[in-house]
Amino acid sequence: MKRHRRGMTLLEVLLAISITGLVGAGITAMMSTLTTNMIDQHDTRSSTIRAGLAQARLSSYITRCRCLLDCEDDKIVLWLEDSDGDDAIDATEVRWITYDAITKKLRTQWILDPDQWLEVPYANPTSVDWWAEFTQLDNFSGLRSGSITLISGIEQCVFATTAASRPQARRAAAMDRHTVEANYTLVVADTTFEHCLGDSIRMHDPPEEETP
Repeated sequence: MKRHRRGMTLLEVLLAISITGLVGAGITAMMSTLTTNMIDQHDTRSSTIRAGLAQARLSSYITRCRCLLDCEDDKIVLWLEDSDGDDAIDATEVRWITYDAITKKLRTQWILDPDQWLEVPYANPTSVDWWAEFTQLDNFSGLRSGSITLISGIEQCVFATTAASRPQARRAAAMDRHTVEANYTLVVADTTFEHCLGDSIRMHDPPEEETP
């Protein structure tokens, strides 16, 4: 005797479609969550890597410099080294590190003296306006300047500076400091990450100013 195979009823079909839809929605939500988490983890890793590179590049200047010469919110000046061993600051031994809010870059600049025009060192570094000094040296026909980008893609960079009533007092306080701190903001895939950078000046040895 033959048995007749019964097909699915309309109710069963609707129930199957509903279950399939729920499973599909669950899988979609799970994949969306996994994708979002992967993107967040990637952004965090990218920010951490960039922060590490920023730390390493700036540290290569700070840790080996002799002292700070000046420090403002968006720029610092370093006496990088005493290359001629005279225990005095020459213009070619100075590094100007500046944050540019327009280009969103932190860069370092220096002066080159191929014909040795600069023979007299700075006797009283706290009395020198280092930013104006760089502009003047950069415009001198016998000298050249160099520049490299230390960090790019920075939304904000603020150096910790010492409050002072006069620029000379600020520069004197900077020369006494043994550390350099900065807070900066990186934006990765429209996500903002705050980082703090701090380094000590291991070879801190500022020169003594000449008495008038």
